[in-house]
Amino acid sequence: MNIIPIIPEKNQNVNAVEQQGMDDKHLKIMEAILPYARKLPQKNLTDITINNITRSKSVLFLLLPEWAQNFPPYNLARLLAIAKNAGFRSDAIDLNIKAYTDHKNWGIDFFPWHGSKEWRWIGNHYYQYLHEHLKPLIDRYIEEIVAKNYDIICFSLYYCNLEPTEYMAGELKKRLPNAKFLVGGPQCHTFPPGPEKPFDVVVSGEGEEILLNVLEMIENDTLPKKHMVYTQPEGQRLNLDTLPMPDYSHFDLSEYNMPNGVNAELSRGCTAKCVFCSETHFWKYRGRSAGGILEEVITLHQKYGINYVWFLDSLVNGNLKELRAFCKGIIASGIKLRWTGYARCDKRMDFDFMKDLADSGCHMLSYGIESGSNKVLEDMDKRVTVDEIEQNLKDGAELGIVAHSNWIIGFPTEKPQDFYDTMTLMWRNRDYLGVVATGHGFTEPPDTIISQNNAKFGMTNIYYLKNWITKDFTNSKVHRMLRLMSVNILLTHTPSKIAVYGNLANLNTKPYHDIVFRDESIFNHVEYEKFDFEICKPGISSFADSVVNEIWPLLRILYLAKGGYTFKMKISKEVSYREFGDRLGCGLNADYFFKIDGEGNYLADFKIKFEQDKYENADPWNYCDFSRESSIAAKRARTLALPGSNGEIQRNNEKYEADMRRHAEIKSLDLSFSYNYKSEGKW
Repeated sequence: MNIIPIIPEKNQNVNAVEQQGMDDKHLKIMEAILPYARKLPQKNLTDITINNITRSKSVLFLLLPEWAQNFPPYNLARLLAIAKNAGFRSDAIDLNIKAYTDHKNWGIDFFPWHGSKEWRWIGNHYYQYLHEHLKPLIDRYIEEIVAKNYDIICFSLYYCNLEPTEYMAGELKKRLPNAKFLVGGPQCHTFPPGPEKPFDVVVSGEGEEILLNVLEMIENDTLPKKHMVYTQPEGQRLNLDTLPMPDYSHFDLSEYNMPNGVNAELSRGCTAKCVFCSETHFWKYRGRSAGGILEEVITLHQKYGINYVWFLDSLVNGNLKELRAFCKGIIASGIKLRWTGYARCDKRMDFDFMKDLADSGCHMLSYGIESGSNKVLEDMDKRVTVDEIEQNLKDGAELGIVAHSNWIIGFPTEKPQDFYDTMTLMWRNRDYLGVVATGHGFTEPPDTIISQNNAKFGMTNIYYLKNWITKDFTNSKVHRMLRLMSVNILLTHTPSKIAVYGNLANLNTKPYHDIVFRDESIFNHVEYEKFDFEICKPGISSFADSVVNEIWPLLRILYLAKGGYTFKMKISKEVSYREFGDRLGCGLNADYFFKIDGEGNYLADFKIKFEQDKYENADPWNYCDFSRESSIAAKRARTLALPGSNGEIQRNNEKYEADMRRHAEIKSLDLSFSYNYKSEGKW
């Protein structure tokens, strides 16, 4: 079936279309998508041309953990299809799913594929917690790969599979010295592996065209002998409609959590330019035609029995008309499909629009909500308001579209009031939320608008305890850890009628907190309110004064939502490092007791002590400057962060010298403090 070339123009006679050989079902699909589908081809796209001739070289594609385990890897299936279509003998191994299946025998007390544990795959943590368990599996596959003597071995590289990938590539390179080793993926955009790593070729950017060129050079023995980094030309956008259909023939679909499902893409890139996001700068937005994606989905349904699709786009609703055309086509096709993907909240997605999504099989959308504060949403350049977010959540829930929601806890401009607004939004919409992903504390990737102009967001280039801190010291890793704990305590006690995993919390908060409510049956509606959270006034420092007040937004929302209660929480350095690793783990020891009755009379008793971590041969204050990053993604971000810069590196020695003076002033500063607070009051 070929749907793409036969979308009729508005004035084309339907009989003429029928004469092209369309059957009734094809015609029904075309009539459904015609009012919405693109009529003219997109401009300034690069078509992919594949010469299918017999080649002598063999190619292997590999994905190592940690990555998603629900579906076979779309990137490998896509690249496998390209290499095969070009005539290369090609194979693929998903070692991530092999490890996921095997991990039940590892004898460890944590789930390595849980989002809150991804830090254990990074750097030395990987060797501390996971390498000894994963190594036997990797070594077994090394033997199989060596026995097959592949000519070209390609790895997909992410920040969370860097260590096992480099280990495996290094061992294979020793055993197969004549093979060529290629690596691509998001990690290669910003931090491409250097010549000291076991890779002959690094692909930075969209990989399909570069892969074809590199394979051709290897086949013809014209590949340079030295380590090479091949970067996608700036501004290039590949035409997704000219790529071959993904090849899943080398994957056992029964191994995956969703054996009836696959990934796909409606588009690449993002129409938004949120200041915190690096993905939007990796590639420029362009979409596939509704006809093209319909052909792929229907073919997969017929060939493999696929009836579930997770679209990997940055956002599925970047082109609302094309998305609606796809939905209308699926409805007209009559296939029973369920699908999900990432989306922006958007006021243009009214109830009727959402109904088309639901009728086409959309059962979940993963929204980047980020915050419940209109001020923070504006600072993020989200181009959406809290009212619009609430409307999308409500309409979706009514139509059976579950909301998977993503949030940024501790954005640089987020104040306690903003954080309180976020928790208020969560509570108010608890029955519309199926999943709440609170992240692991906001980080500052080098290729974002915020990192290229962090002063605008109150940040400094001087990091504290290996993490960013605002200039006024009121937003640090300590504050963000407390907020992450607080929001998950609220979510632990937030019932949802549609919670996918039983409750909405990401963390197990029971080891460090306990709440007894006076009446468990109370679930109050909460309005947004302004509140003064500077209740404790120790007068120690801006850092200490803000840390001791971090608990109040949680205590306030719990009271408004659930009435009277008794609350206890005990935080230790050991707890924070166990939960968050060194990303947010710190030397905070705190003991909180709070009791409030139904009339708002409360007793508070807090004992808080913070001891600044000491690092061997390392300053707790270190300089970190991303302004000279040279990747294409960083240049794109810099163009938006610094209007008029044209993305060029701004070598400002005066600013650097000012940063160094600031560093010299504070590098010996110790923010350790101890504070006890006991008070009675009434809300």
